[in-house]
Amino acid sequence: MNREKLFQIDSIINSKSVAIVGASGSPGKVGRMFMDRYMEAGCRAIYPINPRENEILGFKAYARVADIPHPVDLVHILLPPKAVVGVLKECIEKGVRGVIVTSAGFGLEGEDVLKQEQELVRAAREKNVRIIGPNCLGIYCPANHLPFPLGPAMNRGSIGIVTQSGSFGDLLTKIATENGVYFSKAISCGNEADLNAVDFLEYLGEDQDTRIILAYLEGIRDGRRFYQAAKEISRKKPILAWKCGASEAGATAAASHTGAMAGSRHVWKGVFDGSGIIEINSLEEALDCLYMFNSQPLPRGKRVAVVTGPGGPAVGTVDACCELGLIVPKLQNETVEKIKTIIPPFGSSPQNPVDLSIAAIEMPEMYGDVIRLIDKDDHVDMIIVIGLGGDKFCRTIIKAAEEIHKPIAIAAIHPLEIVAQDYKTLLSRGIPIYTDPKRCANALAKLAAYAEFRRRWEDFPIANTAI
Repeated sequence: MNREKLFQIDSIINSKSVAIVGASGSPGKVGRMFMDRYMEAGCRAIYPINPRENEILGFKAYARVADIPHPVDLVHILLPPKAVVGVLKECIEKGVRGVIVTSAGFGLEGEDVLKQEQELVRAAREKNVRIIGPNCLGIYCPANHLPFPLGPAMNRGSIGIVTQSGSFGDLLTKIATENGVYFSKAISCGNEADLNAVDFLEYLGEDQDTRIILAYLEGIRDGRRFYQAAKEISRKKPILAWKCGASEAGATAAASHTGAMAGSRHVWKGVFDGSGIIEINSLEEALDCLYMFNSQPLPRGKRVAVVTGPGGPAVGTVDACCELGLIVPKLQNETVEKIKTIIPPFGSSPQNPVDLSIAAIEMPEMYGDVIRLIDKDDHVDMIIVIGLGGDKFCRTIIKAAEEIHKPIAIAAIHPLEIVAQDYKTLLSRGIPIYTDPKRCANALAKLAAYAEFRRRWEDFPIANTAI
């Protein structure tokens, strides 16, 4: 990656002061929402820009960016597209580090507006001012008190996001943080007049605070550069990506949303397969995989053991595992014999899938004992546990998970509204949980696929390019 650009991005993400152009103190206004979020995030150097106000929410207001008597790191513009041009000129003259343009429209407003935008971008680059957007939400970085609009928790984590859809990143970070899964940085890049998704992908690839990268993409301008960057990054940290706009109708929607050229599904599949990117196809699957990748070690292979109390769901789970390319092996004889001493002699099975019988409802400690045995079985790489949830079940799983070394995932087969507390309890302890065994198997299959990619490249050196 261009080192100068990398440090420019890093300086923006490490901004300590922000001017909010279009700030407001009136409830219901976008300018008020962002004022609230920056304040809640702990950003103390806030400069509201509104020519009709002298003070907003306790902060002195200014008519223009140029009127601020202090250096400003970041300017966040919340104005209609036609009003943005003048503010960008002020930002260039002021010498700010970065500009977030939340306003939509550029790239979609016709040749005149597009030409003017391109001229301003060139002028900004000459002055080392970089632009994020337009049509974006900007940056969420808990360590540096930069927020997203829905107000995800400001706990620091190790997941980085680059997204061409601001709402996707905003919603995903909100849901995940409510379940105890946290982020290093999330960048909404929108229409990409200047900095683009590949720039941020490369940045997150080198960021020491980021272990996992998640991308939402509608289109990429430089496919070759994207492929090379993703291939290099995937050799040291996983990239999960949702590529939208592969269908004809989806491509039309992408063009109207961010002005992106989407490309064909066939081409993108080849890019993902060759570069080691793990493909996801929904917000739900994105969360499922984040919960898995954020907490579990990479497995040695694709062999999975299923441990269940209710017997029926185990059959469908085995089918789902096989359909996803996982292997449901026979357990070692020694393991089977030891399991027999734990489970009841009736209504149960010591073979894989291991059926603990209905007795597991009253004796959930059987789950823990069996999980510990399977962890030592050389025929097994991963473990799926199917249960009805509940406090006793969760305590047993948490204790067992602290002692084992293989990836484990829980399928609590009650509806989410019944096991909602189990979600928070287990996810906060680093144990992925799902309401459907098929979702559980799918997330494990993705983890196994990435582990296989890493094994293929383990003999090849990786350049040390950390920030």
